[in-house]
Amino acid sequence: MKHWVGKKVVVDNGGPYQTKRYGTLIRWNDKEQYVVLSPGGVRIGMKDIMSIREIAVLPQEVRRAAGRPNAIGYVMKTMRQFEHAILFNSAVMVWQGDKLLASSTRLVKHNDQTVTLEDGAVLDKREHRFIVRSFRG
Repeated sequence: MKHWVGKKVVVDNGGPYQTKRYGTLIRWNDKEQYVVLSPGGVRIGMKDIMSIREIAVLPQEVRRAAGRPNAIGYVMKTMRQFEHAILFNSAVMVWQGDKLLASSTRLVKHNDQTVTLEDGAVLDKREHRFIVRSFRG
């Protein structure tokens, strides 16, 4: 099972509280029956492990990249950022690839997949970038 070493994983203990630990598996010790996850060097006994699954991105990496700053403002990625842009009536730039669709527009509503602009246009979040014109994220 040492093929897990160096991979980003989620370890589920399957206990009554269904605890999940996320991290990069840095050590697998068959003799003493434990694994070690980083960051933090969390040691988990193999008797406590129900399953191990590989994941592409750790949750802490997603949170760090959520409000990625750029020269104009920050790229919105999380539901909370979209909610705040609507609540505070923030100016938003909309990009589709290299093409600027709107240099300053307002968001009216959104859901998991789409965003509705003030002019009524409904845009897919996966195909567009929404940048709040602000220097804080």
